[in-house]
Amino acid sequence: MAKITFKGSWINISSLNKEDKKNYLMSVGMFFLGAVFWGLHLNTVDGIFGPPVFENTDTSVSFAVIRAMIIICWIIAVIYSKRFLKTQDELMHRYYLTTMAAGGAGFISVGMLFSIIDPYIDLTIGFYGYFLAFAIGTVVGGYLFDKKYLSDGE
Repeated sequence: MAKITFKGSWINISSLNKEDKKNYLMSVGMFFLGAVFWGLHLNTVDGIFGPPVFENTDTSVSFAVIRAMIIICWIIAVIYSKRFLKTQDELMHRYYLTTMAAGGAGFISVGMLFSIIDPYIDLTIGFYGYFLAFAIGTVVGGYLFDKKYLSDGE
C-alpha cells in the first residue's frame, strides 16, 4: 500500500510494489506529458498570462496534433491511475476523495470570489485561473488529510 508523505502532498514511491509503481509512474508521467502539450496549447488562447502568443492556429496541423496529444496523454493517465487505485486500501481512496473535494471547493470558492470582484477590477480570470485555484485546494486538502489521519499530533 502507498505511504502518503510530505504533509499529504505526495506518495512515497518506494513504498509501492512493482506493479503499483509502474501504474503510478505511468499515470503521473502521462499527466505531466499532457501538461507540456497543454502548455503549448495555452500559447494559442487568452489566459491569465495575457493574449495569445500564436495567432490563427485553428487550422494548423501541428496545433491539432498538440491538442490531440493532450487528450490522448490524459486518457492514458486516467487508465493507469484507475489501475493504481484498484489495488490500494481505503486510506488511499479517502485521500484521493479528500484532495479532489478540497480542490473542487477551491475552484468554487475562488470562482465565486472572482465573479463578485470581477466587475470592480480590470482582470478577467478564465478557466486556467480557476484550475490554479483547484490545484491550491488539493494541496490544502492533502495537508488537512495529513493533519487529521496521518500526523501523530505533532
